[in-house]
Amino acid sequence: MELVWRSLTTADIPAVAALYNAVEAADDTGELLSEEDFVELFGEADLPRGSVAAFAGDELAAYGVVVVRDKPVGAHRVRLDGFVHPSFRRRGVGLQLLPRMVELARGLHVDKHPDLPLVVNTMVESRCAGHAALVQRWGFRAERHFHELEVALGESLARVPVPAGYEVVPFSAARDAEVRVVSNTAFARHWGSVERSPEEWAASFTNSKRFVPECSFLALHEGVVVGFVLARHYPVVEEMTGVRELWIGDVGTLEEHRGRGVASGLLSWTLAQAKTQGYARAGLSVDTANPTGALGVYERAGFGVVRTWADHGMPVEL
Repeated sequence: MELVWRSLTTADIPAVAALYNAVEAADDTGELLSEEDFVELFGEADLPRGSVAAFAGDELAAYGVVVVRDKPVGAHRVRLDGFVHPSFRRRGVGLQLLPRMVELARGLHVDKHPDLPLVVNTMVESRCAGHAALVQRWGFRAERHFHELEVALGESLARVPVPAGYEVVPFSAARDAEVRVVSNTAFARHWGSVERSPEEWAASFTNSKRFVPECSFLALHEGVVVGFVLARHYPVVEEMTGVRELWIGDVGTLEEHRGRGVASGLLSWTLAQAKTQGYARAGLSVDTANPTGALGVYERAGFGVVRTWADHGMPVEL
């Protein structure tokens, strides 16, 4: 099989979306994205220098995108998002794709953060044995595991009150900068977390078409933000599954306010509001080794594990 390799362009978005969702159909990853989602994602990427695609004739067989960070600390963890169409698996395509992505990561890293060590990482769903074998063959090792959880927003939804002394208010653009600072502080000690720049923050939330401010809420103490729940909605999930899902992107509480039920009360409030707005399910992802006890908070709210992902990392010599 002869493949032609080149960088992606925005003209490839329909083929990329089709491949991505074909992978989900084959592997039940639960990850669905529309062409519009890829327009947004590609708008943030350096496609000429940070992407690669393999074509068999006019058919997209595989692609990869390299995601760098603005403000890494200690080491620069560059994420590799690569996919092989199910029709082209077991033909060695992944063995060619992965090292090409590593080289792209090396080039971008040297330009952006040459004084830091480089670590490349990629996420592997626990049931995808072939994917795990591929990355481990190249020297990647599972460093952390993340549960993907879901809860049905039905009549049995748990209700937890907001603790005394705290107030829940809707997210507002006027507090955007404050919430970003609180988020960076709340996650400062979390594994793999780095400070989000204003640009990264805006891309993830404020400027993203998937951000749902009406289902995003803040916990205030004496008028100051101390906790938050920030949500997204991906219409393609409802289009392809029939289920209207609210994705809980970030949940955080400042360290000095933990252990008081702030996160539980804020999450319960968010889920109740989501139900009234017509969402049938909520989902989120959590580090299984999260030191703040977040997994317990989610389980008490009714969330159950549906998938587990392993973050595989590999140091790269420069």
